[in-house]
Amino acid sequence: MTAPRVPLTALLLFAALAPARGAEPNAELRPAKDGVPAAVVVTGIEKPHLTALAAAKLTADEWPRVARLVVDEGTPEEVTKKQGVAGAWAVTDDGLRFEPLFPLVPGTKYRLFVTPGAAPRVKIAAAPFALAVLLPKPPPGPRVGVAGVFPSANRLPENTLRFYVQFSGPVSRAATYSHIKLTRDDGRQVLTPFLEIDEQLWSPDGTRLTLLFDPGRVKRGLKPREEDGPILEEGRRYTFEIDAAWEDLDGRPLTAKFTKAFSVSAPDDEPVWPEDWALMPPRAGSDAPLIIRLAKPLDRALLARLLSVRDASGKTVEGTVTVGGGERVVTFAPARAWGKGDYKLVVDARLEDVCGNRVGEPFELDVLKPIPERAVAKVAERPFAVK
Repeated sequence: MTAPRVPLTALLLFAALAPARGAEPNAELRPAKDGVPAAVVVTGIEKPHLTALAAAKLTADEWPRVARLVVDEGTPEEVTKKQGVAGAWAVTDDGLRFEPLFPLVPGTKYRLFVTPGAAPRVKIAAAPFALAVLLPKPPPGPRVGVAGVFPSANRLPENTLRFYVQFSGPVSRAATYSHIKLTRDDGRQVLTPFLEIDEQLWSPDGTRLTLLFDPGRVKRGLKPREEDGPILEEGRRYTFEIDAAWEDLDGRPLTAKFTKAFSVSAPDDEPVWPEDWALMPPRAGSDAPLIIRLAKPLDRALLARLLSVRDASGKTVEGTVTVGGGERVVTFAPARAWGKGDYKLVVDARLEDVCGNRVGEPFELDVLKPIPERAVAKVAERPFAVK
């Protein structure tokens, strides 16, 4: 007697319903290449189940019901309800592949949830499973320390607006203001001298913090200054401290405590006048820098961004700006040797000194003082010749 023929579709359905056998599911990271973030690949899924998932042709909206990669932080209940990391899922010959939209964060714990039976349009009798995924964290580099605080001078005007704290590497952003202290020469701590804002002012690489003195206590005539007093007072000395307990991203304290002692001079309300600067041009054919000696210290971060050089045709000269000498000396090193001819140092009028005075414009306008007679433009230019 001949055995009855079973339709091929029934055989495929039977295979999809069959319990999984063989290797256990496993998640592994496939290295990043050509600027593409590392992918997560899930192997050990029975071939019939993969075939059924491929046949389902899941859309981007359907994939989260079948597979999700989430950040493994919180209680188990909270983790299971989290939205998946943004990215694209696909069925491959050896498993499931997830390509994140953004690189996974080294050292962060992730959890992978896979529920094959949730796929629409097919029936898959495979038990759901969860796997831990950890992108190894690279070995920690050197411990982080404070590379400097700017303005770097040991004598600052009473109306100084901001401090820049430069670290040698990224640090934790938690409890930032608890790690800094400003103390007067009589031992009294100046309370909340800086604006404590939620959106802290960090450079893109996370190594430079901008601390803004409370402007209500800096500008004269404002109520906060009258009620709480000025932050800095002419004739006094202060010590700015950063404690060593501040941790880097690896949880290690700073290399050492940092202190900056300085005295306070009278307020500075004089605008920035580029025509008062001394320029020392280089020789033609050399790659020596243009040296600029400023009339007074200016804002270090703005100097690096708001100065440029143009040639006689108006084309910007490629080069690097370096600030030194207590923020009173700036150099411009060209990418290529100087050609003989006329050039211009271009100064954006937004350039400020440490007190907020801009090019041709004081930060505070005193009605009892005459308005500066020098003309002010959005861009100031200083010509110089390379011979």
